Amino acid sequence: MREMTNIIDIGLPDISEGIIEQMAEECERQVTGFLLKRVPGKSIEDLFVSCALSLLDGQLDVDIDIEIGQGFDTGISLQDVIQEAIDWGAEWLEKQLMGLKAK
Repeated sequence: MREMTNIIDIGLPDISEGIIEQMAEECERQVTGFLLKRVPGKSIEDLFVSCALSLLDGQLDVDIDIEIGQGFDTGISLQDVIQEAIDWGAEWLEKQLMGLKAK
């Protein structure tokens, strides 16, 4: 399992708690999709993705947690794939926030 806190200063738009919740849920779907493209589905025994977003004093904290287990070795480094998925998820969220800011 990996946990990540990413700090990006982009100047957040006014966003509601509902929008933050929707973004967290979509982040989980996007990161899960990324993982399923990188790791053979038949090898996956356990997969858990959590994207937690918390807004406090104008700062949005992002925590992406991933747990993945395989039933058999595929020659893929899960630690590397997990880190790639975390980085990809953070970039995806940043793009979404920039899109909101542009509106």
